[in-house]
Amino acid sequence: MAVISLVAMAVGPVGSAGAALPDVTIASPLDGSVSNNQTPSFSGLAEEATGAVTLTIYEGPTVDGPVLQELSTVLLLDGAWSIEVEEPLRDGTYTARATQSNLAAEVGSSSPVTFTVDTSAPTVTLNRPESPSDDATPSFTGTASDTTPVTVRVHAGTTTSGTVVSTATAAGTRAGWTSSDASPSLPSGEYTALATQASSFGNPPGRSDPVTFTVTPTPAVTVPPPASPVASFTWFPSVPQTGEAVSLVSSSTDATSPITAIAWDLTSGGPFQSAGAVLSTSFSTAGAHVVQLRVTNAEGLSSVASETIHVVSPTLLLMQPFPVVRIAGTETASGVKVKLLELQQMPAGARITVRCKGRGCPIKSATRVAVAGARGVAPVEFRRFERSLPSGLTLEILVSKPGEIGKYTSFTVRRGKLPRRIDMCLEPASLKPFVCPSS
Repeated sequence: MAVISLVAMAVGPVGSAGAALPDVTIASPLDGSVSNNQTPSFSGLAEEATGAVTLTIYEGPTVDGPVLQELSTVLLLDGAWSIEVEEPLRDGTYTARATQSNLAAEVGSSSPVTFTVDTSAPTVTLNRPESPSDDATPSFTGTASDTTPVTVRVHAGTTTSGTVVSTATAAGTRAGWTSSDASPSLPSGEYTALATQASSFGNPPGRSDPVTFTVTPTPAVTVPPPASPVASFTWFPSVPQTGEAVSLVSSSTDATSPITAIAWDLTSGGPFQSAGAVLSTSFSTAGAHVVQLRVTNAEGLSSVASETIHVVSPTLLLMQPFPVVRIAGTETASGVKVKLLELQQMPAGARITVRCKGRGCPIKSATRVAVAGARGVAPVEFRRFERSLPSGLTLEILVSKPGEIGKYTSFTVRRGKLPRRIDMCLEPASLKPFVCPSS
């Protein structure tokens, strides 16, 4: 771990030989503070008439450690000073001291300030509960290095890829912790628990190793246990687009007890959030989104339904107005003589690229961008290709604009035959031609 010390120095007007030492302090950061800021700022007060302040950063918890950085700063109004560390600090403990010297070369020093830089995730351990056990609501123990709450999620099965069926929480103590009882209760089966703790400094969360255990509740002798509810849900529309409102509708049932609590998990990993039987949401990205519903009845029994909602990107629209490619010319003994290669009725900002393939190309490619003027978007003409072109040569014209279906035209010169022209649409992302949609 590295340590940094700050020293502040100032120069002021000539004083008497017995003048007092400059009074310099560090107000921020506080002594003993901990943060994940690798380039902290320092500030404080000094003698306004004495001059600049020097800040020294030492490695370790005292000013006896190696000097890592030494920085100077001028005073602000009323003797205030501030400075920021130039080189990022590694995780570790550092000591800072500010100094200021008068014209007699007498140095005043602040009290040292010790601080810690910590960008690591909390360290979390989870002890395996008694297994097998008939305890359907086990509590958990372990250690955690931060003070934020510890959450234990219990997954069905022997890995953490199973559905979360119960949770327990504990207060963070920077040491050992004991959780509340798992809720809801666990039916007989194998489970895997994982403890997590969020960082109080905004660092990544800490995660324990998973532990697997077995619950074998003792069956009631005379009265059968109440049945768990059956969780299920549907959603509308069935294949939503990104950003489109989606309604999640619970269709859960319980034959023996009323359902008293409904909770949804929209991320398949986050905590369940209490809500009603109908929840409105949306998805910002396309792909498979796993959504879970947990229902609990009046007996405290719960079940979880997990469904995958496939979200698609919005339907792409044709470029408007849709470009027109004009190619005019005459046949020659060796090919054609192109007299006009022009593109019309394009939206402003459309990118037009003409590529030439084969022997005898005047140039390999040319690119223009459609620009709007006072009378709209002017036609774009490619004069470099308006000349005699031999047979076997192919011109490809691509008109594209981000997020819109563009225009693709190929023009192949053939000996003794009319040129072959193919008009298609252009995929906006890959710029590959495809058959245009019918509507």
